[in-house]
Amino acid sequence: MRKQFLKIAAILLCTLCLLAGREQSAVFAKEEKAQGPFTGEVAVVRQENNGYVMQVTVSNSGEDFTGTVQVVFAGADSENCAYNTEIALPAQGKKQFTVRVANTAVDTSQGGMCALRFLDREGDVLQAIELKNVFQNAVTEAAVGILSDHYAELGMMEAKGQTIDTNQGYYPVKLTELNNDNLKEHLNGLYYLIIDRFDVSSLDRENIEAVQEWVRNGGYLLVGTGAYGEQTLSGFDKDFMDVEVNEVSEPGEDNAASVNADPYGYRYTMYTNDGIDFTNMAIADLSYNRTSGSFYESSDNPALCSSVDKGGILVYYFSLGDEELQKLSSYTVASMYEEFKFFSYYQYNPYSEWEHIRERALAFIDNVNTDVDFTWLKVMILIYVVLIGPVLYLLLRKGKKCEWYWVCVPALGVLFIAGVYVLGQGARVKDTRVYSVTTQKVDGSRKDTYFMAYHSGTRPWEVRLQEDYEMAGPASGQYVYYYVGYTQNMDDYFYVIGNDSEGLSAGIKPQENFDSGFFYAEGKTGSRGNILCENLKRTGRSITGGSITNETGCDMAYVAIWFRNNMMVFSDIKAGERLDLEEALKAGKCIYENNSVSSGDELFYDMIPMYSYHYDLEYEGDDMAALLIGLGIAENEKPVEAGQIMIADQADLQQQEQAVVIGLVKDYDKAAGGKCNETSYGCLYTYAEVEGGQDASN
Repeated sequence: MRKQFLKIAAILLCTLCLLAGREQSAVFAKEEKAQGPFTGEVAVVRQENNGYVMQVTVSNSGEDFTGTVQVVFAGADSENCAYNTEIALPAQGKKQFTVRVANTAVDTSQGGMCALRFLDREGDVLQAIELKNVFQNAVTEAAVGILSDHYAELGMMEAKGQTIDTNQGYYPVKLTELNNDNLKEHLNGLYYLIIDRFDVSSLDRENIEAVQEWVRNGGYLLVGTGAYGEQTLSGFDKDFMDVEVNEVSEPGEDNAASVNADPYGYRYTMYTNDGIDFTNMAIADLSYNRTSGSFYESSDNPALCSSVDKGGILVYYFSLGDEELQKLSSYTVASMYEEFKFFSYYQYNPYSEWEHIRERALAFIDNVNTDVDFTWLKVMILIYVVLIGPVLYLLLRKGKKCEWYWVCVPALGVLFIAGVYVLGQGARVKDTRVYSVTTQKVDGSRKDTYFMAYHSGTRPWEVRLQEDYEMAGPASGQYVYYYVGYTQNMDDYFYVIGNDSEGLSAGIKPQENFDSGFFYAEGKTGSRGNILCENLKRTGRSITGGSITNETGCDMAYVAIWFRNNMMVFSDIKAGERLDLEEALKAGKCIYENNSVSSGDELFYDMIPMYSYHYDLEYEGDDMAALLIGLGIAENEKPVEAGQIMIADQADLQQQEQAVVIGLVKDYDKAAGGKCNETSYGCLYTYAEVEGGQDASN
């Protein structure tokens, strides 16, 4: 007995030693994987409206490497998200590249925890580096790019070490000289771009479009004019910057800057305190088209200002390299940059009340069933009850074996359940199905897409996005909350975004149950024509007249007008059709109207038939859900009107305000590329001035 006990103890001891050895080997393997030829870091370049531009720096002290650099972020509203970028990194080489990351892909509450991994062509991890506090140790300088034929004369814009306010804190300025060859390479790493004494029209068209897109995505552009104004303002699209030089003053003359530079007044005092004499400078008299943008005269700088989507433009009356400006103090120069703090204040808030409505509405649109198709169960039960059950009983009765009936019933029941399961598996979704809602301003600004996708079973699925998408990531919302925090396991990521030679892809790793196939994607696109709004008039808070013409080339299933607390929806507006609002209202063609909407939530519950008390609504609930997704984006993108913020005529402001006009298009441009079963909606929107008397409540 004792010998048997000793044998058992010896076996257990060996087993424990073996397990301990394996565990120790695993630890060593993990430590070994963390060591290797690669080093790297991840830092925030800037914050954008729906995410961040992250700069990834990697170095290789070993052999040539061709593969994938993967950054795994700890997600705030979802499980971890991985961003994959294909690169070729030579031996002893170093590379920098940027990754555009959705704000819901990272957890900023703990400073940003992530892992940097190097994968070979087969996808095996060669080395992994864990990084912490990515957001707390992001940047040390504020990068400012300069496009000028007189770069040296703009050295004063470095502010002599004075720090400027950025999204990440106060940092000193670092000037970078740019040209037609390196502009696009440096653009995503800039906080500000200065163009002065430079012929913009000499840039490649691709570079001009890149600058315009950079501003729309949150970049800040400072433009000098003066005697070089016509050259510097040339080349840009009119819908981006419609500013012209009327004339340029000669030194010694009063001009547009000097008449406002009252040392005892409010405007431009920071210049006059530095001893700047505007009469010694060549000052441009600038004009702008009020109908094409929100330019207004700055009260802090001799310049015109404009918010452009998420960024801003400051067009100065003079050249920033003018000799007179060498007198400027470092504090004044820093203040010139901080004019844009105003625009930042009005930037889009991704956590608005519309955010969760989008995901809830998209879930409502999704009507695919990836579980067993229970239609088969109904059919087989019917067959059993009507045919198989009676036939079985008659056969057993004829064979005088009726007592077997109660044995055969459970057995056949098990077979039927198995049959339902097998047939149900065949009825499951075989291909990837995508449900997308794309919202786009008709003038061709950046487009936003929310989409969800399903794939059969629990296999990994991936969809390739169309070539014009630049950023993607998990969407947020209370119905897709999967926060589990970052773990030591670097394989623990649920969402994966790939960036390779074919563009962006988005996918989800397998899990037993995944209901959160939500993604947000951001891209660029061309103009889709126009939604022409003429003579929109209001009485009180409601629009009562005017017309809307669909010049987009797309048939719109519905057109909605959102003004203050008033929502009206009209149906079936064909391409080229003109809708007279007064006549349509009298004829009862408005299928939904609410003059006292207090929130987006109220719209959602009132307009979706399954939630609404209105059971006789003349539209499909999924159509209205898509329209509400687009309306939420359009409302948040609505630019701040000049009259609301600075020196525009307040009387005019009371007479004119902007309404959101949005049209829903079915079977719109697909969000996913390649072979994919996609149900797509498009929401094309614009803003229109509304004329009318003052509200009775005002």
